[in-house]
Amino acid sequence: MERNLNLFGHICRMNDNRLVKEVMFGIMEGETRRGRPCREWLGDIKGLYGEEIHTPNRNAQDCSTWRTVVKTALNAYGR
Repeated sequence: MERNLNLFGHICRMNDNRLVKEVMFGIMEGETRRGRPCREWLGDIKGLYGEEIHTPNRNAQDCSTWRTVVKTALNAYGR
């Protein structure tokens, strides 16, 4: 959980023209397969943070603020 949140903060602080950031925040078009939807990494981050994905993106721009967010999330889940 800590590694996922730290990686998310690292990617959010990257330049906008980096491919990793474009892929992470991009929108895929097309139809989905039948059955249960696949688990999404950003969905997990949103669940840990408890808000929409744009709020953690803004908070991740400042490293010290993001560290406190990560510690708070870890304490909330008992880790």
